[in-house]
Amino acid sequence: MNALMPRATIEDIVRYRDQAIALYEVAYTKIEEASEAIKAAHAMASNCHPGTNSYNYAEGKEIEAFRKAVRLPERTQYLRTARRLTDLDAWSYIVERTDLQRLMDSEAKDQLQNQMRYIPDRVDRSGQLINEEEIAKGMPPLTVDNIMATLEQFALDADTIFRRGIANAFSKLDRRFRSHDGFKIGSRLILTRVFNEWGSLNYGRIRDTLIDIERVFSVLDGHDEAAFTSALYAIEMDRRNCHGKRQSEVETEYFKIRGFMNGNAHLWFQRADLVVKVNKLLAEYYGEVIADGQQADEDPFANIKNVPAKRFGFYPTPDGACDRVFRNISVLQRADHPQLRILEPSAGTGNLARRCVRSIDDLGNYERERYLDQFRFDNLVDCVEIQPGLAQALQEEGIYNRVFTKDFLQLTPDVTGLYDLVVMNPPFDRERDIDHVMHALKFLKEDGRLVAIMSAGTEFRETKKSTAFRALMQKMNAQWEDLPPGSFSEVGTNVNTFFLKVWKNGTRYGR
Repeated sequence: MNALMPRATIEDIVRYRDQAIALYEVAYTKIEEASEAIKAAHAMASNCHPGTNSYNYAEGKEIEAFRKAVRLPERTQYLRTARRLTDLDAWSYIVERTDLQRLMDSEAKDQLQNQMRYIPDRVDRSGQLINEEEIAKGMPPLTVDNIMATLEQFALDADTIFRRGIANAFSKLDRRFRSHDGFKIGSRLILTRVFNEWGSLNYGRIRDTLIDIERVFSVLDGHDEAAFTSALYAIEMDRRNCHGKRQSEVETEYFKIRGFMNGNAHLWFQRADLVVKVNKLLAEYYGEVIADGQQADEDPFANIKNVPAKRFGFYPTPDGACDRVFRNISVLQRADHPQLRILEPSAGTGNLARRCVRSIDDLGNYERERYLDQFRFDNLVDCVEIQPGLAQALQEEGIYNRVFTKDFLQLTPDVTGLYDLVVMNPPFDRERDIDHVMHALKFLKEDGRLVAIMSAGTEFRETKKSTAFRALMQKMNAQWEDLPPGSFSEVGTNVNTFFLKVWKNGTRYGR
């Protein structure tokens, strides 16, 4: 911690802050006294000119400004503003002094600034904050312990923040960088909408992106500078005093950047050693979700990973991802529709399966009254889970039709029967998600549908299996939708994901 900021310095900052707040309280008292004195003076002055005075009409604005020379603010709001602005300046100084922001990309900096500027506004009659969630959205109170704890957490998270910044920087340039096995940068990147119609460098995202890329290379190269703008400067110097679309080329320590008439640019990396470092850090950030590159000679789907994934590829489906998936499928069927048979082949802790059941006991009174006569709540949901402990927990919930403690790839439809709907979050690594989805299609009725969360790499890998899978899904009129970046971060993986919806008969109008 002392390497980031000495404790004595932190203690000085807090002491000065506390003294400043005390002085603002004194200042308010003096403002209050001045306000009362002004009121008394105005009252006395009115005794010498009772009634109206038509001769000073022209001085009306000056008189109004004079009478409002001292305006007494509301005490609680004034002191809260004094604390917030003082703390904001102090936190800003602390972050800049420790130089932690040099590891942050533009997104991380924006998040920190938003947190520092956040103003909780839910208060009780006395002006006290009443919502802990509101308080937690801002920076913690400026105390020695809070500063030490915050800096320590920043230091612990520094590597992750830096890797995430690298992933963010490159994912903005090419959609392939969203997944582990599509991330690797080569010798060149294509940048779009770099220049405007007058031939000048656009403002906004492209500038932040260039700064972030240069920041990554500069930090990896061991430089300590906090500003990373040499690429921007080189481009702007090259295009100064020029108007209109044109081609251009500049070189910096790390890049060669060639601009084109259409507003785009190509960026070549000058340092192959730094490219290797970037790719290594991206691999560490995205984890182990890698295609192994082995394909069968004839049938690309024949090379199935029959050995279970490491830790069974278990990443429980977060609530946010569940919400996005179920927003796009309806498992509550109208009462006059047949009962659904539903399969969750990688049930885990039941986060997806539980929503398929929609037991009436889970509904609030309003939902019961509204939906009881309209929808069925007795869908038959079967779960498959390879881990005995998790399977036992699912069984004990008592809401599922059947729970199979088995490797799904070893299960066959003649044991389970066919289903109207399969909802799944299979293991992602080494294209196992494709293996599981292909196997799950066998369990659907002819008019059944499948919804699966998959690694975003499936959309972009150039392996035979991924290429064949995309072609098959296109033929079956499948629908794809990206889940937000980091949807699974809270459960231990940064791999980006999407969900797939497909009908067995290839129509988009099944149940």
